[in-house]
Amino acid sequence: MTSRRFTTPVYAAITGTALAGALGLSAVAAAPVSAQTAFVPGTGTSSAGVARIQLRSSGAAIGFGLGVARTRFAGAQGNAEAANVDLGLFDTVSKAPLACGYSPGAIFPAGSMPSAVVVSSGEGATSQQTASAGAGSPVQLGSQYGAAAPNSSAEATVDGMSMELPGLLQVIGGTASSAAKLTPGKQRDSSATSAVSSLSLAGGAVQLHGIQWTASHRSGAATGADGGFSVASIIVGGQALPTGDMNQLRTTFTAVNTALAATGLSLNLPTVTKTANGVVVSPLRLSVAATPQVREALSQALIGIQPIRTQLLTFVTPLQMSPDCGMAKALGFGYLVVDLATLVLGDGGAVDLDLGGSRAGTDGTAYANPFDSGFGLIHPPALVPPALPGVPVNPPTVGAPSLAAPQSPATVTAPTLALHPVSLTPTAMSCRSTHGGGCTTGHGRLAAWIALCLIAALAAADRLRAHLA
Repeated sequence: MTSRRFTTPVYAAITGTALAGALGLSAVAAAPVSAQTAFVPGTGTSSAGVARIQLRSSGAAIGFGLGVARTRFAGAQGNAEAANVDLGLFDTVSKAPLACGYSPGAIFPAGSMPSAVVVSSGEGATSQQTASAGAGSPVQLGSQYGAAAPNSSAEATVDGMSMELPGLLQVIGGTASSAAKLTPGKQRDSSATSAVSSLSLAGGAVQLHGIQWTASHRSGAATGADGGFSVASIIVGGQALPTGDMNQLRTTFTAVNTALAATGLSLNLPTVTKTANGVVVSPLRLSVAATPQVREALSQALIGIQPIRTQLLTFVTPLQMSPDCGMAKALGFGYLVVDLATLVLGDGGAVDLDLGGSRAGTDGTAYANPFDSGFGLIHPPALVPPALPGVPVNPPTVGAPSLAAPQSPATVTAPTLALHPVSLTPTAMSCRSTHGGGCTTGHGRLAAWIALCLIAALAAADRLRAHLA
């Protein structure tokens, strides 16, 4: 009979399995530790935005942000970012070669897109600021400011964003600010605010003034979570509608959407969500969707031109300098743009303009060090000897001797085995730093040595098996 020798991939699988098992024993202990005796610096995060434009189809969306402020502290370090333009996934797509070695982003010369302000207190207190740009253009970019300090605070602001699409919408005075601060040994705080001075829709048929989103979260000596959305005034067709509370806003937004129905515009009221670790106030979403008449006309047009698209692509395919540089590539990109537009204009599609929005959160959970648990994670259960004839299962309380007569054989309790609950309490309360500082007491190393010995034993057994065969 021919023996089968282990190959390198099998050794790799064994190694991975053994290490995963060893680490798994320790990683179970990396659960939050409920009982804390010392203040944990933890983390604090906050973010706010003026606007976000995205293309949506059947729930999937891709877009970019305008006027985004983000802050964060982790331990003793603060980080802040203020960005007039946050391209997100579009930034990656714009750098991908499309045809002839060129990418879509190549059409924008270097320096034409504004750079974000990004600062960190890793090397001490720092701050950075830029001026506003694009005054008088359809999109005016605001000033950017970011600052961070050790032990530990961060703040970011974008101020003065505006945009206009004549006859459709006008946004004036957009601002976004966020802050995160650690008071060492005492408190974690984060907050975010965004605001729009004025929003005008459908040529002034609907006007909203004094729009604001706020979120704040704190933990430590003082705890709390607050968030809200407010509008100072809403005017529809020249008539002011009530905006005093969320119930009034719901009724008013119904009237707003009724007035906008013929234009394909709709407004969605923001919501406030609070959890143990944060507060999220969603944006005010303005959706631009095609009317049923436009969708019907678009559907018929697409059916009619489909054969022409295919024939045209076949005709231009030979016109190329190389497989990656030719008319077919350029035409294919044009088709892609048209297809995206038709998805947005079709059923379930829309262009969303998300205005405002803010979120804030802090986390002071202490996590057990996974490499400080090892096999000390599960303590062996304490066993109680079984009951013997004439001896009570539960011994009497320590004190004066018991004078009770022994049980008769007819009433002897059956032998039982009492087990104490298994304790899963991690042996480490928290780890001060992942960069050193003596966060482990050796249990992780024990688990690693056992894994290595297991690997060596498997390898030796395979060698011996192959030799004897």
